[in-house]
Amino acid sequence: MRPLTAGLALLLAFLTSPAIPQTGGGAYNIEVIVFRTGGNSADAEGIPGDRPAGGSDSTDVAGGGGVARLIGPMPATSLQLGAIVERLRASGAYRPLAHAGWSQTPSPWGSRSGFPLARLGISAEGLAGTAFLERGQYLHLGFSVTLGRATISEIRRVRLGEKNYFDNPDFGLIAIVTAAR
Repeated sequence: MRPLTAGLALLLAFLTSPAIPQTGGGAYNIEVIVFRTGGNSADAEGIPGDRPAGGSDSTDVAGGGGVARLIGPMPATSLQLGAIVERLRASGAYRPLAHAGWSQTPSPWGSRSGFPLARLGISAEGLAGTAFLERGQYLHLGFSVTLGRATISEIRRVRLGEKNYFDNPDFGLIAIVTAAR
């Protein structure tokens, strides 16, 4: 098991909550933490996170036969992963780079239609890519992200309220999807 995976698996084991049943269509809240391995907690003091995603206007993104609608940023008071950001900082083994949340509707399954990270309020030096949420029979969350030369390109089935971990030896993402109210 990679050191990044092992350490984060232990961290998430303490913070995992029971899965919430899937619901029908509609809008979803997505919250994401991007972190890097190594560094000390002082390096993470000024992360452009712990805040809602940028831009409050709605945007439609068409691509591959589907349309997702970006509803807007989540209020800072609705962000749930703040304790994980603090634990990552305190560990000294991980350095949080960004923390943001937004609401959107999903694209149809297989469309790979998503939003650029910068549009979602996720920004850090050298970080670029796209996040996408798709719904077919199940809900899927995916990322196609690079940080320097490291890449995470993955989509997986997600359950509402369950924390998901996407990793690469150099950096990782922790995400949670919940039903928007």
